[in-house]
Amino acid sequence: MAKPSQRQKNALEAKTVCFFNNKGGVGKTTLVANLAAELSLNHNMKVLIIDADPQCNLSQYVLPDEDFISAYYNEGSKKLAEPETIFSVIRPLSLGKGYNPNLPIRHIKEFGIDVIIGDPRLALHEDLLAQDWREAKAGGIRGLRTTLVFHNVILQARKSYDYIFFDMGPSLGAINRAILLAVDYFVVPMAIDIFSSWALKNIGEAVKLWEKDLAYGLSNSEFPSEVPSFSKKNLKFVGYVTQQHKERSRDGNARIVEAYEEISKKLPAVVKQQLNTFYPSSMNPHLGEIKHLASLAPKSQTLHQPMISVKAKGSFTVSRKQAREIYQALAARFFENIDLLAAQK
Repeated sequence: MAKPSQRQKNALEAKTVCFFNNKGGVGKTTLVANLAAELSLNHNMKVLIIDADPQCNLSQYVLPDEDFISAYYNEGSKKLAEPETIFSVIRPLSLGKGYNPNLPIRHIKEFGIDVIIGDPRLALHEDLLAQDWREAKAGGIRGLRTTLVFHNVILQARKSYDYIFFDMGPSLGAINRAILLAVDYFVVPMAIDIFSSWALKNIGEAVKLWEKDLAYGLSNSEFPSEVPSFSKKNLKFVGYVTQQHKERSRDGNARIVEAYEEISKKLPAVVKQQLNTFYPSSMNPHLGEIKHLASLAPKSQTLHQPMISVKAKGSFTVSRKQAREIYQALAARFFENIDLLAAQK
């Protein structure tokens, strides 16, 4: 298979993208890890992924077993370790020490990416971010600094990368609010079901309200010099990625299970209705579809390798080829929409 053409690298600073759906079970982490690997390994992009999901699924996926164990478990003392994670970035704020100037970035060779690994303790700071949000909306310095913690991470890292991806948990809580307010773009992984459609409405309504509240807080801050420089434009929608539902043969053709056909047909209209203010009408927001690839996904997770380069033979040869075609197409559409959005005034 021919290798995709090398894309010109960004000479300025990273584009920041979060992958989010407040409904779980939509293949979000698999999409983040494998799209990042495609951009890095086949398009010469330098990518950082920040695992901001307290469930740490992305960290478990990309870290080799020995690295994962050494990161989270101290074998000498037989106790949990104190790993350098995303928690290490936020922890100093809760202690009144300000931002952490050192980002715990590690390189993942198999995926060709850098990562800040996740931490279940991140969930402990949900309350901190929620409480300080009230103060942020009123212009309070502490509240604004806490709310902009991920924005500060981006400021530290963005000149070293082409893309910074955030993997997030499935909620509209305080952690994810801080991320959505910090990044430039968002992608929505979706299953073809009713709840994913409802989630689109939740995202659109929540983001608009949060952006309005943050803008008010920043404009009413008594000491703006003590708040990180924050001049990013409103969040933009890169697009959505659908998961192919289980199929069955009907009249000799592979078809989506009948109960979901109508939802699939209506999905583009639902996306346009709920998120049309986040992208231009000239843009096609459907980035592509992730097909079922038999046992390739669990094999990829077991080996801690991207699906496009799983080192396994037999039936995996066919599914690996399919994965490469899928992620090449996704990357092409992703670049197309990012370029269109970036060109907007």
